[in-house]
Amino acid sequence: MNATLRPSTPADLETHVAHRLAMFRTMKVGTEEGLSRMAEAFRPQLRTWLHTGQCRGFIVEEDGRAVASVLLLMRDAIPTPVTPLSVRGYLFNIYTEPTHRRRGLAARLTDAVLELARELGLEILEVHASLEAEGLYQRLGFMPTSEMRLVMSAGIKTPKQWKHRHQP
Repeated sequence: MNATLRPSTPADLETHVAHRLAMFRTMKVGTEEGLSRMAEAFRPQLRTWLHTGQCRGFIVEEDGRAVASVLLLMRDAIPTPVTPLSVRGYLFNIYTEPTHRRRGLAARLTDAVLELARELGLEILEVHASLEAEGLYQRLGFMPTSEMRLVMSAGIKTPKQWKHRHQP
């Protein structure tokens, strides 16, 4: 495999949108209608973030084709006694095409993001991992937290991954 890692650019917008759609389809989260609505809302948001630098990412290419990607969003946070910094990193959109899984690409992408986060001076990184990927992130030093979520709208179906984590 001749896979190369490179930083994302705004020209990679559609790759990241496609990978986001594929990620949620793989996890069986949402309907096609919901995925379409998500993509249409996500596209302009990500375009802005990529242009301003609030979001950075990496892509793994093989023979000039994107086969895996990740994004790192710098988002505002409330200072705490743990750290007075008000910016945290949020890893998301971590996706590897099924034909390229189990080759260490997600770990390679995450390592690149961790190095970038260090360069940016971020002290805390967060990720909402799929059940399948939890072990990878724990091996890289991530730990489960006490985050909980209340879904306020009756029309929102709770993904099975949330149920798994919160059942007694």
